[in-house]
Amino acid sequence: MGVTWTEEQQKVISLRDRNILVSAAAGSGKTAVLVQRILSKIMDTERPVDIDRLLIMTFTRAAAGEMKERISAAIDQMLYDNPDNEHLQRQASLIHNAQITTIDGFCAYIIRNYFHMIDLDPGYRTAEEGELKLLREDVMKEVLEAAYARKGEKFLSLVECYATGKTDDEIRDMIYKLYDASMSHPFPEEWIEECLEVYQVDSLEDLHDTPWMKLIWDAADESIVQVRELLFRAAAICREESGPYFYEAALDDDILLLRTAETAVKERDYNGFSELLKNHKYARLSTKKDLSVDEEKKIQVKDLRDSAKGLWNELTEKYFNQTEELILEYLQYCRRPMEGLAEVTLQYKDAFADRKREQNILDFTDMEHFALDILMHKEGDTITPSAAAWELSARYDEVMVDEYQDSNLVQEMITNLVAGWADKRKNIFMVGDVKQSIYRFRLARPELFMEKYHRYSLEDSEEQRIDLHKNFRSRGTVLSSVNYLFRQIMGEDLGGITYEDENALYTGASFPERADGKEPETEVLLIEKDGEELEEQGNQTVQELEALAIAQRIQKLVGIEEVLDKDSGTYRKAGYGDIVILLRTSAGWAEPFSQVLASKGIPVYTASRTGYFAAQEVVTILNYLRICDNPMQDIPLTGVLHSAIGGCNTQELAIIRSKCPDGMLYESLLAFRDRKTDDRDEEELVLREKISHFIELLGEMRDLAVYTPVHELIQYILRKTGYGDYVRAIPGGAQRGANLHMLVEKAMEYEKTSYRGLFNFVRYIEKLQKYEVDFGEVNLADAGNGAVQIMTIHKSKGLEFPIVFAAGMGKQFNFQDINSRFLIHPDMGFGVDVILPEKRLILSTVHKQIIRRQLKRESLGEELRVLYVALTRAKEKLIITGTIAKLADVLQAVSWQMGRRETLLPIGTRGEARNYWSFILPALARHEAMLPLFREYGIADRQIQVCEMEHAEFKVQKITAAELVQGEILGQTDSQMQEKLLKEWDSRKIYDEEIHEILTERFAFRYPFEYLKDLPVKVSVSELKKRSWRGEEEKEESLFYEPDIQEIIPTFVSGEKEEYRGAARGTAYHRLMECLDYTHAEDVHQIQKQIRMLTDSRKMSPEEAQCIRIADILAFVDSKLGQRMKTAAEQNALYREQPFVIAQKMNQIEAAWNGEETVLVQGIIDAYFIEDDEIVLVDYKTDKVSPGGEQDLIDLYHIQLEDYAAALERMLQKKVKETYIYSFTLRKMIPLS
Repeated sequence: MGVTWTEEQQKVISLRDRNILVSAAAGSGKTAVLVQRILSKIMDTERPVDIDRLLIMTFTRAAAGEMKERISAAIDQMLYDNPDNEHLQRQASLIHNAQITTIDGFCAYIIRNYFHMIDLDPGYRTAEEGELKLLREDVMKEVLEAAYARKGEKFLSLVECYATGKTDDEIRDMIYKLYDASMSHPFPEEWIEECLEVYQVDSLEDLHDTPWMKLIWDAADESIVQVRELLFRAAAICREESGPYFYEAALDDDILLLRTAETAVKERDYNGFSELLKNHKYARLSTKKDLSVDEEKKIQVKDLRDSAKGLWNELTEKYFNQTEELILEYLQYCRRPMEGLAEVTLQYKDAFADRKREQNILDFTDMEHFALDILMHKEGDTITPSAAAWELSARYDEVMVDEYQDSNLVQEMITNLVAGWADKRKNIFMVGDVKQSIYRFRLARPELFMEKYHRYSLEDSEEQRIDLHKNFRSRGTVLSSVNYLFRQIMGEDLGGITYEDENALYTGASFPERADGKEPETEVLLIEKDGEELEEQGNQTVQELEALAIAQRIQKLVGIEEVLDKDSGTYRKAGYGDIVILLRTSAGWAEPFSQVLASKGIPVYTASRTGYFAAQEVVTILNYLRICDNPMQDIPLTGVLHSAIGGCNTQELAIIRSKCPDGMLYESLLAFRDRKTDDRDEEELVLREKISHFIELLGEMRDLAVYTPVHELIQYILRKTGYGDYVRAIPGGAQRGANLHMLVEKAMEYEKTSYRGLFNFVRYIEKLQKYEVDFGEVNLADAGNGAVQIMTIHKSKGLEFPIVFAAGMGKQFNFQDINSRFLIHPDMGFGVDVILPEKRLILSTVHKQIIRRQLKRESLGEELRVLYVALTRAKEKLIITGTIAKLADVLQAVSWQMGRRETLLPIGTRGEARNYWSFILPALARHEAMLPLFREYGIADRQIQVCEMEHAEFKVQKITAAELVQGEILGQTDSQMQEKLLKEWDSRKIYDEEIHEILTERFAFRYPFEYLKDLPVKVSVSELKKRSWRGEEEKEESLFYEPDIQEIIPTFVSGEKEEYRGAARGTAYHRLMECLDYTHAEDVHQIQKQIRMLTDSRKMSPEEAQCIRIADILAFVDSKLGQRMKTAAEQNALYREQPFVIAQKMNQIEAAWNGEETVLVQGIIDAYFIEDDEIVLVDYKTDKVSPGGEQDLIDLYHIQLEDYAAALERMLQKKVKETYIYSFTLRKMIPLS
């Protein structure tokens, strides 16, 4: 049955000849639609396009592989339906070379095909991450040493101001950050120069015109709006019945300040506004007492006024704490060190590029910039496409970009240069969702998407936008919950897009009605992390606390909650494999979660991106390599001795050291091995033998290490020590084995670098660990099946799960980057503190503060989008969890949102979020699910302005430590009762008659066709012979005599040639008889000539030819049977080496087999001939038989020949009149009666 596309999806598939931006919401089927668009272009009846004329760029290699696989499968299916379609046949062959790749893969394609345009050696390779880290450090060291040697004034100023302590690590970090940021721009040098312009402002007029000064006024405007709302709300409470009316005088004074401030901001009077805020004295609140005034309302007014004062103070401290003249002066103080930073960064850029060219390696930024260099020429501000760009622009019918929201400026320019500009075509197809742009740390620029989102028309046009809103993944309850939250917390000011009707999620999937008729509600679990119970436990972390709550909830879900089975389309009980726990980061979270869940008997799998170098098996082998390089290292040597390789326990190590305390540990081992031991001390003898073996093996490995590649050395160590087999045999063996295999692969990659040898490999690994390069443990395919999966939100993007725990909502956002001394913004440049060494002063510049504000907003916007990705992974049930402290205070703070009428929460609330609860709880404050919690904490009921745009079902639950402890006790009690029940179980007693009958019936079941388990599908005639008479095996063996045991001497030593015996000799005779020409076999010479012809044509080897006795062949040819066969050959009635397969009833093969099943019998008949329209059957034997042993051959082979005869009669419909065995040993034909 074909797919039914929505109207919007059909537009995406069918529209042509335009630039298209598809804004595809989560679960909207964008990949399926993109694939269908590609297929529709291929199969277009009017304008069919070859698949290799489409450029399709995805974000990851996995996505590219999946898309190519889908397209290939679809083409194969269409070709199956239309096998004669030549166009489809062509696409099936072109798909393997189609440009379905990542942007990096496409850049590599450009470089491979046009490397000559930039004088690049085509033999380059892509550098490995660890190698680049080491190279960066080497180059940085050289660049800094050269800069110190030059003693440039600007550089020395940079060092004096920003090198902290006794090291220049801060300078190095600044250079790295600036270099990395610049490389995401098409023209790094120009961008750095533009950043310097901030510090080259010379007048107040120029200062006023800077973009960042405009942002200061935006901050002031925003604060004024918030202050106005706070003060007016406080004044309204004062005027309420039982309100603190006597506070109004102070509030009037505050409002007067507000009016004055509004005027100053409107006039953009920086110095005046600064003076106003710094010099203002706030009026004191009245101390009048009136029993009719509600104390809680007094507190509310005080809190609101304090919040307003806090906003003024923050504005003053950050942006209006100095004069314009001072701002200008501070910028000029920073100019010289910043110019020094720019100079040394550009020097590092050039030196790093030169070193990579020397070693002929590239990194991913090189690929993008080299591709850009190939595609265009730049002179001044003029960009001219190159001949390569013309060629590629004309080649591609359409350029498709998936996950467009994660593109950067370089990628955008490359895309435009290969699009259809050459022949004035609009042919760029972009698909993405700005709400899922979560790769800001990779310098993605979602504003590229948003610029087109606002510019492109929804109407039919050359630049058209199509919105896909329908979600075909999740239940309506999940979508309404997501919509309810994000309508209130995501706006263009924070998140990049206003979450209104046009961006909300709409149900596209259809779920059958559940048995209980209810839709699963979204759960919110608030786990208190403060309380007396926790203080008593003391050592439990917030991660363990939350994991415990989740574990208890999982135990209540599995086997109870129903989920829709994807394959059957019916409901089934939820299993562990239906559940995922999503975390913002795995570091510090995944491991405690795994441990807690595992301790509760819950199978769990974590796909870790860290922890590789901490894996015990990797540590052990690396330690072994270290002591192979240099055994005089006590810590690695102790680790290896205490591992399965050394096999020593701590007591044995203590014995060695106490007996031989002098020198390093390795010297102690040598001394212990060589010391004289009392033969009666059996334990010490065993230990000495163990140490001797260890030292001997280590010596062997050290000798190997001199000339053996590292990866081969590791493999040899694993085999020789048995450690590879050991780790695969212990729990988690598959994972451990995969980790060691990765170590071998990394060693192979290392061998391809410019570094060589074991010593350098050990240093290489140590530096990787120093610079925190972690490969992450190997992710095994299907490792998470049947287990609760724990993964990061980033890793979950593009995936879906029936039940999702969005965990860690209480984890504080990481603002470490924006609190550093050196900040970089792609549009506002880099910001630093002004440092006055002679005055020993460090002062924050307004420029840096405004950059910090902007970075914080963008960071919070990214966190919002990350939250959106997490919540939209759920198909059926969403559970939001997190720990929270001081719940009463938090609820009091968010309760002010209850009466708010505007849907979008104020930027002051959203812009100061510290964790995900700071977004979620203010949004939930207007949902009735929060009322019980508000009432529990005595927060006065207010009229809730419910967000009516969504009918979302939430269940908000507070979980205390006491409840968790109680749950633990109940769980342990239940386990103890179950254990006791099982131990006291009376197997003779029937507890449930119905279950007993079922079990009895099942265990008593016998497979009715069990006798067929030994029945083969096909048997050979030789096997039938063995079945026919069990005693024949001994008889067969009796025909051969066991020779005396002789000394085995290889033929190349003895000089003797190996004699062909037994089956090999029989093969040689059968080959000659198969090819024998009876008309030229009358004497020795003729037969020798035939054998020579067989060897020359390689139908027989010389060794086989030598084992044939010519006299045997002549005897056969001269025999009566031989002459009859010669006559038959002359009449073309002789058939040799004839294979056959016939069907036979099973009971004819084995009397014990009762049934009508058929077995295939196969064999090869040596020879038969037709004589008087009847068959004569002949079988050659070379068995060693004593004279008079004819009956032995008959007894041994008669069944086989009877089967041959039966087969011939069935196949040829002729009678077998005679059957003969011809024995070459006896030179005699033996008839079978």
